[in-house]
Amino acid sequence: MKDIGILENNKMKVLFDETYTSNDGKRASRNIWYGYADMSVDGEYGKVTSFNEDLMCLLCETVKNDLSMNDTNIPIETNWYFYGNAVTQDAIGNSIRPTVMVRERAGEFITNFNISDHDFAVNIDAILLFKKDFEKRLKSIFNKNT
Repeated sequence: MKDIGILENNKMKVLFDETYTSNDGKRASRNIWYGYADMSVDGEYGKVTSFNEDLMCLLCETVKNDLSMNDTNIPIETNWYFYGNAVTQDAIGNSIRPTVMVRERAGEFITNFNISDHDFAVNIDAILLFKKDFEKRLKSIFNKNT
């Protein structure tokens, strides 16, 4: 993995960091929204997502850093929402912002991606490979920290 310098050079920033606790106080869920991750490039027919090694390192380091700050009121789960820095339009004219979502619960990671129809058509195989590797790396990070 690359060093943390990539975090300093990226324009991604925390938009919200909120923890929700159940009424009985037994369950807490931390939710962190990040904005403006650099995850789009110009393609032949418009913007497409670029889930590359730099982005993978940035997201993994961010998750690792956030998990290390969970010392008081440890949440049952932590959710991340990483919004891309670019917006495209789908076939019916709606705005689409690529988003990577991550949930950690009991050391298990689930990821989901919101992408445009264009990205699905031209990029889904690369996105699925990124997703598989991303979940594997996240699990590895968690195992090292526990």
